[in-house]
Amino acid sequence: MRAPASRSRRSPFVLGWLLSLLLAFAHAPAWAAGELEAKIKAAYVFHVLKFVDWPQAGSEPLRLCVAGTDAVGQLLAELSGKQIKDRSLRVVMDPGADLAGCNALFIGRSERRWQDILGRLRGSVLTISDVDGFASAGGIVGFFSDNGRIKLDINPDAARQANLKISAKLLELARTVQ
Repeated sequence: MRAPASRSRRSPFVLGWLLSLLLAFAHAPAWAAGELEAKIKAAYVFHVLKFVDWPQAGSEPLRLCVAGTDAVGQLLAELSGKQIKDRSLRVVMDPGADLAGCNALFIGRSERRWQDILGRLRGSVLTISDVDGFASAGGIVGFFSDNGRIKLDINPDAARQANLKISAKLLELARTVQ
């Protein structure tokens, strides 16, 4: 009987993805630290979407809604039209109260009503934010900084409640919170 793979033995695909992400930003000495952080977070959001399965996804565009006016949200707007699996990505800036059509929702730090927004969500919406403690407070994916590196928190209970399946490959890379 084989022992389960340790967290240090990652799949080559996931490690390749992370390496390409890091290399993409390695040659950016002129960027301000905040701009670089925003670009890394936007890239993470884009790639996280690839590791989530929505129930009855179909071929309709994947709607990524953005609440808040942060640099991350502005960078996400530039991703509209990109492909996520077999679906086109449609980015909706500041959806207001109409969150019903969102498949994913990025809530930026500037959005002060983020807890109210989480409480209003219904259905299968992947919530992502860089608000401190977001995943612990009921969001699904949150960013945190560890020794200057951006890392992920994932709340698997919140994902299950939203009827979303997160790939084990992504879960290996993240810190799990409740």
